[in-house]
Amino acid sequence: MPSVLVAGGPNGPLAVESALSPAVFNAPFTADGLITALGGVSTQSLAAGYLGQSVNPDALSATAVVLTTAYGYLTRVSVPVSGLSTYLDVVLTTGNTVTNAVWALYTGTASNPVAYTAESHTAVSGTANLYSVPWATPVNLTAGTYYVYQCVTGTTPSMPGVTATSTGSIGATVLNPNCSLSGGTLNSALLASGAPTSVTGTTQLAFGTGWALAASKLWYGIR
Repeated sequence: MPSVLVAGGPNGPLAVESALSPAVFNAPFTADGLITALGGVSTQSLAAGYLGQSVNPDALSATAVVLTTAYGYLTRVSVPVSGLSTYLDVVLTTGNTVTNAVWALYTGTASNPVAYTAESHTAVSGTANLYSVPWATPVNLTAGTYYVYQCVTGTTPSMPGVTATSTGSIGATVLNPNCSLSGGTLNSALLASGAPTSVTGTTQLAFGTGWALAASKLWYGIR
């Protein structure tokens, strides 16, 4: 191992000190993972400029998910990289009338949202399209798991997503394996009554109260 002479080192004058201090790794690692661990910067590229998407576009079902008006929708999104989020991208696949629309972003149950939108029905009503809905305030997100809350009131609007093909209640189980609403874990869930139609910085959601696991999951893009 290379060494150097260090005058006045901790072992005395002209002590021989190692020039290398090798790290010890107890598990396999990749180059990207090592850079992230040592530098705190992820080298993972962003898919289409998104910090995270709730569903891979390649996996979207051929048939869009028809929303139940005024229901609350809660959707898990994995954000693999840190970054500033300014918009939530949503897609409406029908041009039907929307009279109320809000979204928020949570880190878990019984917590304040880390981001939320103003009431935005005028921004998404009238035409089938992709819409970039701005957060009330841009937010710096760390890598992790988030949950998008949505409540849309309108005439049978629909959105792209993925639906478990199994029939009956087992569909919700298939889409939410090993999830427990009371424990604060889910992939997709619905709130049939009492869904907040407006959101502020202190609007909290209790995942285990009134929510039910869902058999469909909507697409969102966080950027």
